Amino acid sequence: MTHLITEPAQDGREDLDSYRARGGYAGLAAARDRSSGWVLEQLQHAGLRGRGGSGEGRPIFEKWQRVAAAAVPERYVVANGAESQAVSQKDRFLLARFPHRVLEGLLIAAHALGARETYLCVRGDSPEALAGAEQAVAEARAAGLLGGVSVTVQPSAPTAVSGEETAILDALEGLEGYPQPKPPRPEEIGLRGRPTLVQNVESLAAVAALFRLGPERIRAVGTPACPGTALFTVTGAVDRPGVYEVPHGTLLWDLLVRAGAPPREEILAVLPGGLGSGPLRPDELDVPLTYEDLAALGTTMGNSAVIVFRRSDGALPALVRENVALLSRGSCGQCRGCKEGHEALLRALEAGDLAEARRRAEVLLYGRGNCALPTGTARFALRALQAFPPAAWS
Repeated sequence: MTHLITEPAQDGREDLDSYRARGGYAGLAAARDRSSGWVLEQLQHAGLRGRGGSGEGRPIFEKWQRVAAAAVPERYVVANGAESQAVSQKDRFLLARFPHRVLEGLLIAAHALGARETYLCVRGDSPEALAGAEQAVAEARAAGLLGGVSVTVQPSAPTAVSGEETAILDALEGLEGYPQPKPPRPEEIGLRGRPTLVQNVESLAAVAALFRLGPERIRAVGTPACPGTALFTVTGAVDRPGVYEVPHGTLLWDLLVRAGAPPREEILAVLPGGLGSGPLRPDELDVPLTYEDLAALGTTMGNSAVIVFRRSDGALPALVRENVALLSRGSCGQCRGCKEGHEALLRALEAGDLAEARRRAEVLLYGRGNCALPTGTARFALRALQAFPPAAWS
């Protein structure tokens, strides 16, 4: 299998010497020898797309370009490793096992954007990820690799909204850590009112791979629209749960087979992108893992947490109610519509009123609030109501 972001032969945490023996930080040196414009050109040519939990897959180049274009002397870069859902482990896995790959990407971003102050945000309830990040920063500092850039490892609150980009900035400013309205986006007005790049840690590790291997090597893997590889957490009813790196465009079913999923006839549903993604039926599992192919089925790559539900674990109505209840508990309570919309949807589902449930999801949740939680809940519920036949709800 192709690995660009991780190293399958690595046992335990990859320290600085091990990473440098594999070409680590050579990409950073190459970037620092060239202009920020050259770095942006390489990003654009490679076509890398963001791997954050929104599942939008926006081109990384476009986000960096907006920060770089701001006519201000001060910018910030924030590495987002604050995964909000426990089912997603890929970012924690990267920081615990391959933290230097994230750090190199962070330093390349700092060079490209002229940032002297950066932050590496990690879930506060993930001690292995925190230790990995702190050790990597200490090793890089001792080796003189930071180049005058300040890197602060910042633990984040273990809440369902702590990984939202504006919530991270809110917390870094000493506030409650709540998601904020957008626009403006952080690339325009971010930390302390300055343009700020908030980039998922997997995205930064992919950037490090790009500058280590070159854009042609990245584009040789995956699909033309989704070059490279991606990390997926596979969990639920599988024999070999864990984090897998596969090329974009890999069939979902092939990934599930690697993880030891049961036969299709034993599967009730699969969530391809975490709790807020639309569930797929067993006959839909041959979908390629790209943003566009999943969107065409009314779902999303989300946080790349693939959850498998077995028929013997319960019926569809119970699964939908339990997942909506779980998502509801993640509401921070800041947006009244989010809290009340979740409660109304759950009441309709408990009453078995599917028409009312659909209306509640469409009117009260979809596109509401300052973060993606209400839209994710609506997406999950609406896709379940649309994709599964009436007999499945009885």
